[in-house]
Amino acid sequence: MHFSWKLPSVLVLGCAMLGLGCDPAPQQAPKGDTTAAKVASRKDRVTSNTLLYCEQPQDGSFIEIVRTASGGYEAATVTEEYDPWDCRCTFEKRTVFGQYTTCRVAASDPHILNCYRVEPNGSIGKVVVSTTRNVRTQTVIGSSQEVTYTELNVALINQDPGHTPRQDFNYDMGDCITQ
Repeated sequence: MHFSWKLPSVLVLGCAMLGLGCDPAPQQAPKGDTTAAKVASRKDRVTSNTLLYCEQPQDGSFIEIVRTASGGYEAATVTEEYDPWDCRCTFEKRTVFGQYTTCRVAASDPHILNCYRVEPNGSIGKVVVSTTRNVRTQTVIGSSQEVTYTELNVALINQDPGHTPRQDFNYDMGDCITQ
């Protein structure tokens, strides 16, 4: 019976060498138009209950504000995390920042919205998400050429106990989709 530890070790090592337990690696996008492929992949993730979806192109993480099945709203971020047991495997980690009873969307631009929780006494609660559109203009160093950027700033405020009081995110407007 002193050989009983060797069999499980060999099985674990064999599974690790074969890559069992991990989903197959994602297929690479064709080398053609990468912006079209990026927009298509973003639209695949957006559902009919999504008010706002913004993705960081550098790491694929995203923030979404969605309508929940209970009639409220929810803001969450999704990041890709490595499996602590197998560094070759990754999974998506969804972190909910807040749940809201009301969302107001600007008539001029659906990217601009305010969501908040109304407390039982009728006051606006300590949980708010607010977006603003900013236009930045700067000159190129060594030239008189000006470059203009349009960004969407997302402020998530949650002053409930156990939450980070405020988190801010900045996205290029081209990386955000609304319904």
